[in-house]
Amino acid sequence: MPRSLRPVTDAAPRAIIYLRQSAYRDESISLELQEIACRDYCDRMGYEVTAVEADPGITGRTWNRPAVQRVMAAIDARGADVIVLWKWSRLSRSRKDWALAIDRADVAGGKIESATEPIDTATASGRFARGVMTEYAAFQSEQIGEQWEEVRQRRLRLGLPASGRLPFGWQWDQGAIKPHAEHAPIVVEMYRRYLSGDGAASIAAWLNASGIPAPRGGTWRRTRPLTVMDSPIHAGLIPYRGDTYPGKHDAIIDESTWAAYQGERKRRADATDKPRAYQHLLSSMIFCECGARMHGKGSYTGGKLYRGYLCSDTLNGHEQRAYVSALTVEPLVVDWLLQFDPEVEGPAGDGPVLRSRHDAILRELNALEVEVVNLTRQHTRGIIPESAYVRSLAEITAEIERRQTEERRMRPSPSASPEQIATLQAAWTAMSMAAQNKGLRQVVSRIDVLPGGRKFIIKTTWGASSEVHA
Repeated sequence: MPRSLRPVTDAAPRAIIYLRQSAYRDESISLELQEIACRDYCDRMGYEVTAVEADPGITGRTWNRPAVQRVMAAIDARGADVIVLWKWSRLSRSRKDWALAIDRADVAGGKIESATEPIDTATASGRFARGVMTEYAAFQSEQIGEQWEEVRQRRLRLGLPASGRLPFGWQWDQGAIKPHAEHAPIVVEMYRRYLSGDGAASIAAWLNASGIPAPRGGTWRRTRPLTVMDSPIHAGLIPYRGDTYPGKHDAIIDESTWAAYQGERKRRADATDKPRAYQHLLSSMIFCECGARMHGKGSYTGGKLYRGYLCSDTLNGHEQRAYVSALTVEPLVVDWLLQFDPEVEGPAGDGPVLRSRHDAILRELNALEVEVVNLTRQHTRGIIPESAYVRSLAEITAEIERRQTEERRMRPSPSASPEQIATLQAAWTAMSMAAQNKGLRQVVSRIDVLPGGRKFIIKTTWGASSEVHA
């Protein structure tokens, strides 16, 4: 796509410096050193630095980084003319993300430059060199991943956690893990209270009342105790990718306690779909205006049941509106569900043929990316001349872009099909509230409470949204 042209002005080009400190220790250059190099570069080029954005300690494999999203949004909005990086690899180590970032910058009339690896991307040879640098960054990322996997496997063989992060109650001591003198007994008491019938919110309230800080400081949220107790490290085991392995450390709870906790945890989770004294239609879907999840709350007053939704942040002192009556929000959501046309407003159906084709496209994309890696390796070794490399790379890149467009179009929807939604509408009045909640969660991803507690945004699982109000 051709670059959008801008009128020439006397103002200095506006630059945003983007910094990323790698999660990989051997290449973790400090943000300060990166910023110094970038500012020196901007001074030499005559750029005006308008902002400095940083993603500390985040891998370049993911594009889900707050600062890089802000930087690209600034370029899209033409709030900046150039993104300045310390090295090309700081922006991303993903071929796909790099291609999309370059395209977005070109469309907006902006550009991306490296302070320590200057390349004139206005020329064909310069763009080729940038492609080699970004391809090498992707190659390094894959190599780093393989090295880290070897490290993790070795740690598992030694009975050590695969990563350095430990749950509350544990600490590192000369390369081994051992129970924390003060926190380990607290974890044992958490298990005792849970198996005695206390819920996570009750345990969190006890921890806060006892003045025990949460693992990362502050107060305990209502679900955080479960996160702590879910770790098999307390039982002398090491978790890794859904499995557990024998640990070298001594357990702080015995096997029977661990088994009893897992059984009780599953029983309570399964009980959420079973009839209760009072039920809540919008459980797991409704969120307070502060952003926290709201939980169903019921009470009997004068022999009458009152139901509503209470903000989960109440444990930490909620200063804004924290409660919404079920009689206010539930009828609005039900009316919305029963009145919209799933054939017109609902998600596109997937079907087995479409899903099969989507899976095939993903496999084809993976094979094409492997071709790019092999092609670049052959070129760097002198096996393929530059002209042949450039021509072949352009052909493969064009094919990748075509397959990516097709993959996005055929991506299966996680939501219910129009037929399933129509069935839900027809059977709605005859269903139990637990069944209604389960069916509604296939249609609604979340319901946001707006300030005042009388207006709500309903967001569907396929990305559409609607505003309803009392």
